[in-house]
Amino acid sequence: MQSKTVVLSTARTPFGKLGGALVSLSATTLGGEAIRAAVERATLDPAEIEHVIMGNVIQGGNGQAPARQAMFKAGLAKTTTFETTNKVCASGLVAIVQAARLINDDSKQVAVAGGMESMSNAPYALPNARFGYRFGDGVFVDLMNYDALLDPFSGWTMAQAQTRVNTDLGITREVQDEFAYLSHERAAKATADGRLAQEIVALKIATKAKGKLVVDALPAAARARVPVHAGGNGAANKLFHAPPENMQAQVARYNSYVTGDVPYTVVDKDEPIRSDASLAAMAKLPPLDKDGTVTAGNAPGVNDGAAAVVLASEDYARSHGYEALATVVDHADASWDPAYLALTPAMAAQQLLDRHNLKASDVHIWEVNEAFAAVAWSTANLLGIDPRAINLQGGAVALGHPVGASGARIVGAVVHQLRRRGGGYGIAAICSGGGQGDAVLIRVD
Repeated sequence: MQSKTVVLSTARTPFGKLGGALVSLSATTLGGEAIRAAVERATLDPAEIEHVIMGNVIQGGNGQAPARQAMFKAGLAKTTTFETTNKVCASGLVAIVQAARLINDDSKQVAVAGGMESMSNAPYALPNARFGYRFGDGVFVDLMNYDALLDPFSGWTMAQAQTRVNTDLGITREVQDEFAYLSHERAAKATADGRLAQEIVALKIATKAKGKLVVDALPAAARARVPVHAGGNGAANKLFHAPPENMQAQVARYNSYVTGDVPYTVVDKDEPIRSDASLAAMAKLPPLDKDGTVTAGNAPGVNDGAAAVVLASEDYARSHGYEALATVVDHADASWDPAYLALTPAMAAQQLLDRHNLKASDVHIWEVNEAFAAVAWSTANLLGIDPRAINLQGGAVALGHPVGASGARIVGAVVHQLRRRGGGYGIAAICSGGGQGDAVLIRVD
């Protein structure tokens, strides 16, 4: 990927616990707020956004076209094109890569990409109910587990698969617990120091108007732009269909915001972080799989949240006076045996290092999604990195892992950390169900 794509802004919601502070907000509401905040932080006119790509994994019950719903909630125009993508845990990261490729191909100049998930609102399905049951019991299927956490090839949960990897690689329970403890310790410190606040947009969640966010004023609806491809082949400026007056997204109708004197609760920090975490408490937790080493302490929870990034071509940013925060340099991916997905972030990251003649030590910031503590630890080990050199402000074990959003979160985290250190290279890497791995190389000059 010969990239000319730059990052203009990032924004994410706080991440919530299962049934926790964000439970009243749908995935598309969370996604809409991440998009709105990212566009606002980039100081763009919302009409400049040409395309939106949002990752979303547990799509059952979210309604048609989740990315379209999210962008309308953010106030973007109906003429903005969109896609919803699903590569399980890598969805948010791959959405950013897809948008960068469109920009690099000159198909688009400005796009928003990221991911969103409300695991708290994942529904249950009743297979075979459409045509009725003749005899016997029906079974409710938990779509959170079935669509996001269960390997369809082995029938194992992700925790069961990780247990087998840990056995093969000799990753002990003690190593996992120590890394998980470090994740909480670092995340708590990054929160207290205000570093995570640079990434997060605080939410005012209405306490009585369910599913709504309280704002001072509704987002302005973006101007509708009639795209060139809406025209015919005849006379100049001929259109297939004259745009109706409501080509702007009707903010009052589509959004999830309320104004005025409405009671609300402020959520501005990641809910899963345990500032009181201790190795002694972790050691007492039972394994999730009999005789295994994965526990609720060294695995992330199931969470809610969204993240978005505004991307543009380097030429567009320069000519319009927008500050480029970082460059999306390249992307690599890998696939392996589905049960051994924990090995794939290292495989993808190594491709990037080889392709750009870099050593692991040349990369200044490493963000490896903690699908389990063992995933991040083994990635560092396979690449020859000190495990303590990755996830410097905590990872998913502490912050949470809303599956569709995590990939976008770690990209944003790399950007902000590189800028605080004054530049350099960073890699965001993630594994995903099916035995897949993705990594993105980021540079800040």
